[in-house]
Amino acid sequence: MLKQILFKFITIKSQEYIFSSKFNCMKYNLLYIIPAFILISCTNTSTDDLTDNEPITELVTYNMDIAPIIQNQCTQCHNTTSPSGGLVLENYDDVRMSTETGSLIDRITRNIGDPLIMPQNGQLPPTSINLITQWQTDGYLEN
Repeated sequence: MLKQILFKFITIKSQEYIFSSKFNCMKYNLLYIIPAFILISCTNTSTDDLTDNEPITELVTYNMDIAPIIQNQCTQCHNTTSPSGGLVLENYDDVRMSTETGSLIDRITRNIGDPLIMPQNGQLPPTSINLITQWQTDGYLEN
């Protein structure tokens, strides 16, 4: 939708420039065309160029690596006050149990568009998923 609006705006501004012989009009158009072009060319459909998929070489611990991800992405819905789906992810034991049963890993690794993906607003960044799976591989270290 935004792309269509910006494309129409650029088309109108380009036509004004073509039919105008004033140099100031060109500067005015460039002030709108360049930012509009940048907005059109930016999409959020791929994070491959924004993520670091380097192998994790250090031990992953709950307190240092996993807790910040869970607190930022999960506890808004999965807390003791309003446990969405009956799942609470407020502490080490909760997160470990959900990971051990496979529930957490299953939900965060689903494809975008899957109604069961978590978080519901879209997939976690690959680096966060990698940290959680590495935490599982490392044996669920707490500290």
